[in-house]
Amino acid sequence: MARRGESSAAWGYAFAVTGQFWPIVLQHLLMGMNAHINLDLGIAAARTVPAPELPLLRPDFDRINTILSGLVGDVQNELAEVWAPLRILNRFLGGTEDKIINFSMGRARDFAWSVAGQLAPLNQAEQHHWIAKLDADIVIVAKLIRRPGFKLGLVTKAVRLGERTTIPETIRILS
Repeated sequence: MARRGESSAAWGYAFAVTGQFWPIVLQHLLMGMNAHINLDLGIAAARTVPAPELPLLRPDFDRINTILSGLVGDVQNELAEVWAPLRILNRFLGGTEDKIINFSMGRARDFAWSVAGQLAPLNQAEQHHWIAKLDADIVIVAKLIRRPGFKLGLVTKAVRLGERTTIPETIRILS
């Protein structure tokens, strides 16, 4: 677990690859979501209320899923401004990718809730040890996102060559 003022290993990895050319915008987004949802969110929930009150937090925690689900279409449209062929893919796939994304996000948030439930009853030293192991596991996921294998790697390279904006322009589009 990171000390005060330091980032976790998962965030450190996500930030470290920002200077590399080949990750596509979606990979950067996924690495940030990985660190935030799979690591930070469960920790934040566990530390928000005492362990016996954690179940009372669940309805608000779940309500966020509904809000996030409503943003998927906007993000897809914004990504299509960065990589134009995505607009065609979005039309071709219809709502299929929305369902996949929302399902995956729901599973990740369920995992985060599980993390909260496991962390909440632990003392600070036990939490520190548990979070350090979880952080290392989350870095493994980030590395898979960054280097998804040969075939998908070829796809991401083709997408990257077609991404037509600069980093500041991409940030403007996505904000």
